[in-house]
Amino acid sequence: MKSQNNNNSINRPIQLDFKAEFLTPGAEKVGKYQFVQLKPETSLPNSLNIILPINYMLSTSDKSNCWFHCFVRDEEFNRLWNNPCKYDSQILEAKGFISTDYSLYRDMSLDEVVCNCRKNRAHAYHIQNLGGRVIPTAGFGAEWTWEWIFDGLPYNSPLAITTNGGLSDPEARRLFVGGVDALVKKKHPSALVVCGNYPEWLDTKYPDIQIVKIPNFNQFRKSQFSN
Repeated sequence: MKSQNNNNSINRPIQLDFKAEFLTPGAEKVGKYQFVQLKPETSLPNSLNIILPINYMLSTSDKSNCWFHCFVRDEEFNRLWNNPCKYDSQILEAKGFISTDYSLYRDMSLDEVVCNCRKNRAHAYHIQNLGGRVIPTAGFGAEWTWEWIFDGLPYNSPLAITTNGGLSDPEARRLFVGGVDALVKKKHPSALVVCGNYPEWLDTKYPDIQIVKIPNFNQFRKSQFSN
């Protein structure tokens, strides 16, 4: 996460994203910024599955037991957005997909945050619409976004979050704790898939929510080198 934004663009109209419209024909739109409404998921990654960063999707020949996540740099999964027809079949071969995580840094403008959140919802909807198994990513930025940043996420469904950058400094930790609280209050997730360094207080704070821990890119790379 980055430094606090003064949110100068908060009163400007948000531009329509035509790629998002193309990927979501007929979708239900909800909330202040009309994000696409996603369906709940029931499946979760488990110890028998291989959980890989999206970087490894093309090089993985047998994807039938693999879950792929997008908790990596935006440029590593941007091709899924830019050329969905090329990559849709690859995603659908997998056991499951944890949806795109376009950055929602706390110093971004309103335009940037809404655009990236809309892209996350639209691509997840697109894969769901094709019949893919998708756990939506629940990203959140600065505190002023929490009123609407979770719009379109399903209720009582597994959702995915990451601690990448969220524990790096006191303000990032404050926003991470508050953001998870806001997410749980608004969406009542049945499970949280948590990617990255795991804060053990999540177990105590949310005893009724099933937690699934998955490695981030660096953790996965270290495990590969140690084997």
